[in-house]
Amino acid sequence: MKKFLFIICLILVCPIYASAHTTVSSSNPNEGETITEEIRELKVEFAGAIENQSTLTLVKEQEAIKIDSISVIDQQIIGSLTAPLENGNYLLTWKVASTDGHVLTGDIPFTVDIPDAEIEKEVQEETEQVDKTKENMEKNDAVVEEKAEIEAAPETVKDNSSLISTISVIILVILLAFGIWILLRKKR
Repeated sequence: MKKFLFIICLILVCPIYASAHTTVSSSNPNEGETITEEIRELKVEFAGAIENQSTLTLVKEQEAIKIDSISVIDQQIIGSLTAPLENGNYLLTWKVASTDGHVLTGDIPFTVDIPDAEIEKEVQEETEQVDKTKENMEKNDAVVEEKAEIEAAPETVKDNSSLISTISVIILVILLAFGIWILLRKKR
């Protein structure tokens, strides 16, 4: 009986900790991150389960940015954008309900700093022009070499064509003579 009372007292004295609140385990973008590539998906993953009524909001320098779709999958809340984010400072605010019903909120500040698309486009165009120039030079070199070979060997081509026609005529004459000989031989 003393053991039983001791166990009950121990249970009552020591509080039972229930951790129903959840914390952010990872996010994309991360807090304070500078993004240098296009981003069309915002993702926050939590250590525990979250409810479907969880939300995301995105603000760029005091102006709300529309998130096209928000979905809750297991421990993640994912926001999708149809257009990539422009350069600037953003604040992603999440508001989730944990499984015990407590509402938790938090912010993830990040920066988008994608290199200017026009500069990249100009560099790409210059690279393409250089590649085309090299390709054209290689084609021109090949044409010049072919012309040089043709000019160096025109007599060979003429000789080959006349030789082929001569041999063809000789073979035709031989076949014709052989055919006539066979016809005359049968008549005898």
